[in-house]
Amino acid sequence: MTPEQFENLREEFMEHEAKILDWKRGEYSPNEDRLQNFREVADFLDRRPSEVALTYLLKHIQSIALAVRSGKYSWSWNTEGGEGLKQRIADARNYLLLLAACLDEEKQ
Repeated sequence: MTPEQFENLREEFMEHEAKILDWKRGEYSPNEDRLQNFREVADFLDRRPSEVALTYLLKHIQSIALAVRSGKYSWSWNTEGGEGLKQRIADARNYLLLLAACLDEEKQ
């Protein structure tokens, strides 16, 4: 992969990640608290929000690992049945950011 191809892929992911994060935010945190869903699930489970975020991240990593190991995936953003592997990877990267936000808030 050339540096230009890599840069194009990076830009593609950054653009889609921002859109996905904004779109899914409305589903899970309808108010101004970006970490509301992690806080609420953490309360249900008697865990920290960062532990919930890590669990969600690991769910995405497991899904990506299964797709890569099996070779059965669509290298696209969306498929007829749902998410393509690109979207799963973008989701995982977004969950890393949300995990960082949870950890940052817990340290304050």
